[in-house]
Amino acid sequence: MPDRFVRAPGVEMAPMKGETVLFNPANRKFCVLNVTAAMIWDILEQPRTVSDIVGSIRERYQGVDPGRVEQDVRKALEELRGIACVAES
Repeated sequence: MPDRFVRAPGVEMAPMKGETVLFNPANRKFCVLNVTAAMIWDILEQPRTVSDIVGSIRERYQGVDPGRVEQDVRKALEELRGIACVAES
């Protein structure tokens, strides 16, 4: 997995009925983000490492299992990379 991630250029974000929706006009793909993925999207306003993202989430949700957080972050990043909404930095 790459060292750092950032939002892919051109990807549009819109809040919709309490959810966050991404649209990548380059490939015409939509993605509805869950709470964790939406937090990751917010964090990726600037390039961040997996460790940075995990740390930010753990600060907000104290007491969560760090291994589980890292697993969820890596899975979300892979899915977002798969639809070209997140890029390596």
